[in-house]
Amino acid sequence: MWILFSPSEKKCFTHKNAIPSTNTYFYKDFICKNLQEILESYTQYLQHASDAQLQKLFGAKTISLNALSLAQNLFNSPLLDSIKRYDGVAFNALDYENLDKNAQDYLAQNLLIFSNLFGVLKTTDKIPYYDLKQGEGFSFKSLNFTTKQFYADNFANICKFLETTKAESLEFLDLRASFYQKCFPLHKIPNSLSHKNAHILTPNFIKNGKIVSHYAKFYRGILLQTCAKKGVSSLEKLLHTEITGLTLRDKNTTHKDNTTQTTLTYTIA
Repeated sequence: MWILFSPSEKKCFTHKNAIPSTNTYFYKDFICKNLQEILESYTQYLQHASDAQLQKLFGAKTISLNALSLAQNLFNSPLLDSIKRYDGVAFNALDYENLDKNAQDYLAQNLLIFSNLFGVLKTTDKIPYYDLKQGEGFSFKSLNFTTKQFYADNFANICKFLETTKAESLEFLDLRASFYQKCFPLHKIPNSLSHKNAHILTPNFIKNGKIVSHYAKFYRGILLQTCAKKGVSSLEKLLHTEITGLTLRDKNTTHKDNTTQTTLTYTIA
C-alpha cells in the first residue's frame, strides 16, 4: 500500500541531523528525473528576481534573508531527509521524530511526499532548504517551470517506480491536497500499467455536519501516524483500524474501468 502525502509551505531551516552537501547531484536517485536544468534555473531565477517576484514565488510579504540565501545556494546548502525537512500542520501531527523505529521504517517503505519542486520524494531522499509556493512557477532563459507540467513530464517515471510492488493491484491511501491530486491523477495509472488495477482511498473529515478543509491537514497527519504506529498494510485493514479522535461514519465505493475509488468520511470527535 502506498500512502501519498502533500509537502508543507513551512520548512525546517536547520536540524541536528542535517549533513553538508558534498554532491552537486544529490537528486540523482530521486524518482523524478531531469532535475538538473530545473534546479539550476530555480537558483538563477532567485539570484536575479525582484523583491516582488520573490514575494510571489515564496508566497510571503516579507522574505527571510536566511531562507533566500539557502535557496539561492541550493546546491551547497545542508541536506536533510524530506520527512524531517517539512514542518507544517500535517507533519507536526505526524510527529515523525517521536515515532519508534518500526513506525519510521514503515514510512520509509510506504510513504511518498509530493513536492512542488522535486516531484515525488521518498522519506529518506535528502533535500536542501527551498521555497516555492503551491501553484507558482518561474521562468529563466528558455525554461518555463510549472509543477503541473513537471509531474506530467515524469508521469512514466513515477508509474515505473510504483510498479515495483509485486501485488496485482496497486493500493493508494491518498492524503494529498487537491492540487497534487490534479498534478498526478491516480485514475490514469492503470492506462499506463495495463496489467494492474488501482484501488484509491481518500478520506474526508467532518465536524458539526460540515467537511473541514484547513484542519484536514491535521487529521491527515493523525491518520498517517496511526498507519505508521499500527503498521497498516492494506486499505482493508485501515477500515478496521481505530483512529484516536476520529469515527468512521460512511464509506462510498465506485468502480470505473480498472480503478476502484473509495471515499471514507470520518467524524471528528
